[in-house]
Amino acid sequence: MTATSRIFKRRGSRGWVILAGEAPTVRGPESSALDPIMNLLRDEGALVILAPGEEIPSSTQPFVNDLIERFSDSLKIVDPLDVDQALILATCQKAQVVLAIGGSLEDWGTIFIEEQLPADPDSIVAENSVFIAMGSLISVLGEWIYDPDRDQISDGIGWFPKAIFLPGIEAPASNESVRQKIETQMKSYAISIASDTIIGIGPKGKVEIWSDTAPEILLGKGWV
Repeated sequence: MTATSRIFKRRGSRGWVILAGEAPTVRGPESSALDPIMNLLRDEGALVILAPGEEIPSSTQPFVNDLIERFSDSLKIVDPLDVDQALILATCQKAQVVLAIGGSLEDWGTIFIEEQLPADPDSIVAENSVFIAMGSLISVLGEWIYDPDRDQISDGIGWFPKAIFLPGIEAPASNESVRQKIETQMKSYAISIASDTIIGIGPKGKVEIWSDTAPEILLGKGWV
């Protein structure tokens, strides 16, 4: 087991959960940030995009366009603010790739609080499938959420126990609120995910970094 896989403990054992910044690098006509994700897929299947308000941020559009091109015949866009959990789950469980994108920290908090999406990742991440969390959603997936607008920490949904995710903001060690929280918690960590970072967390402790930009990690107590 690598040091990285020791840190990235995740709930659930099905499929892959991908954490991606808002602008994964498009490497050129013969290579894409999407390539390592596509290498995980075994069979043909559908693409589902979960997007609050069905809005896709412009910074993510090149990545999304690449994904849509590869699944052009089997694409469904769902607004998780406007659809109940049963329909979302039925739609996502038929998909090979689910991309959750756009929205604000408050949007995704509402989606999980009102149970449009379940707190159990195995309910939405199917066998041999890929769930891509991009942008604001990443903040909600840890055990704690850091809200930069209020400089406050609250409870997350815990897909990743003992974690605080900081998408696209400063290094964790430079944030006093985050640092104080992590320093008091055993085996905790905070990690910043830059706009071009992609991390794949699979079953059985598999962790792979598929970007040139490595994430910055702040470890809490108890790590050796």
